[in-house]
Amino acid sequence: MTSLTTQLSEEPRIKGFILLTSLMSRLGREHKNLEPVEEFILFQGLMGVLAILPFAVWRFWSGNIEQGMVDLLIVVFMVVIGAYVFATGRYRLAGIIFTMTYSLGMVLSVYVRGTELLFWAYPVTLACYFTVRLKEATAISLMCLALVTWLIRDIVEPSEMLRFVVTYVLVAMFAFIFARRVHHDRVRLSVAATVDSLTGAGNRRAMDDEIESVVSSFSRRSMPVSLVLFDIDHFKRINDNHGHGVGDQFLQRFVEFMQVLLRRNEKLFRLGGEEFVVIVEGDVQEAQNLADQIRHLLEKTRLIPGLSVTVSVGVAQLREKEDSRDWMKRADDALYRAKHYGRNQVCSATTTE
Repeated sequence: MTSLTTQLSEEPRIKGFILLTSLMSRLGREHKNLEPVEEFILFQGLMGVLAILPFAVWRFWSGNIEQGMVDLLIVVFMVVIGAYVFATGRYRLAGIIFTMTYSLGMVLSVYVRGTELLFWAYPVTLACYFTVRLKEATAISLMCLALVTWLIRDIVEPSEMLRFVVTYVLVAMFAFIFARRVHHDRVRLSVAATVDSLTGAGNRRAMDDEIESVVSSFSRRSMPVSLVLFDIDHFKRINDNHGHGVGDQFLQRFVEFMQVLLRRNEKLFRLGGEEFVVIVEGDVQEAQNLADQIRHLLEKTRLIPGLSVTVSVGVAQLREKEDSRDWMKRADDALYRAKHYGRNQVCSATTTE
């Protein structure tokens, strides 16, 4: 009887532990897919709650209702925005609202308590530059500076006002420079991670991500989509007879040639070596027509003077409930048939293959 009573009394704790464990597991899985800005907004929200909520409780307890309400409103907004970002992944508008919330919260705190809370202006302006875009962060920082200086204009000496303005501007300026450098580094690393360094086409990693995205969203799409796989015929002969430098130059010009012919929504990727992939929004017939047009024009074009080159092409339309591996295999099988039957031609996979 005692053991049963103990088990029943411990059940809520066990359920709570299981719930907490499951939540932490989900957070760990989701964390891998979060954008840096999403991570920062969620981190800000968590730190804001931990830092401000105790002050709100203490101020209510000590009878400082006005400041307690300001602190509590900031905490509520942080929790709501953090939950919205985590649930939807839409951090653009959420970041602006989030930044405006704690920025105006800082201004209200100065309005209620005066200069004793003026130091909060510095972390607020720092946080702006890591949550929203540079222009938006600068505008919000200048707005905060203007409001705060207007609020304290009659309660501080001019020399103290000047010191505050100078130090605030310096903090904002260094935050701007650092955030701009981080942004440029992120763009550079993103390009290096997704673009083929030789040709400028998307690389294998970018192709895999795009194909997985297309496959996962196919059931919600209203239009068919096809995969077109290009293989440059006898490319090894170019390297053997003319050197690898000419081979590299040909690949670069081939990508330029392709990008002129492709529509804006058609993406070109380098699968590896002399193989390239295009994702076409259209059925197998539309993709085959595009591929044959490219093949025909390339046959008549000398990308390298005195060098005639052709391509073999395989086309496959994505089927219902087909995964990326099978889709790519059917396109590759069609390409193999094009090469087997004499090269310089387009072969398509049927929907029943």
